Amino acid sequence: MAIITDSKGNIFLEFMKIEYDKLSTITLDAPLTHALIVVKCQEKYLFLHNKWRKNWELPGGIIEPGENAQQCIIRELFEETNQNIDTVVFKGLMKFRLRPSFHGPERTEYGALFKGELCKLDDFIENDEASSIILWDGISEIGDIAEIDRKLIEFV
Repeated sequence: MAIITDSKGNIFLEFMKIEYDKLSTITLDAPLTHALIVVKCQEKYLFLHNKWRKNWELPGGIIEPGENAQQCIIRELFEETNQNIDTVVFKGLMKFRLRPSFHGPERTEYGALFKGELCKLDDFIENDEASSIILWDGISEIGDIAEIDRKLIEFV
C-alpha cells in the first residue's frame, strides 16, 4: 500500500530502514538515483523554492557518476541552498513510482534519505534551481509544498 500519492500521480511506495554500509551490497528491484535531506535549523525545516516546479521542497538531487549518496546530498545541499554541512545521518531508502517528467518516462526508483542539523544559516545565493530558502515550522502556510516532501519529514 502506498504511503502517499501526490497530485501529479507520483507515488511514495515504501520506506526501508537499512544501515548505510548495506547500501553498496543490497539488491534493489530498481535503481538508486537520488538523495534527499531533511535539515533542521532553529527547530525548523529547511526548504528551498524550486524555480522550475514553483513549489517548496527538500534539498536533494541526482547522484552523479563516481559519487555515493552521502557525497551527493552534501553537494546538492550546497548547490541549492549555499549551506555547508559536515555530518549527515542516513535514515533509509525511499521507493517511488514516478510519472513521466524531464527526468525520464514513468519509472520506479529509489532515493536515499538523510537528516542533518545546522547551527546557523549561511546567506542564500540564488541559483539555477532555487529562488529562495525558508525555515519552515511544519505547520504554517508558506505556499505550495511538494506533497511527498512534506510527508518525508515524518521519517527522520
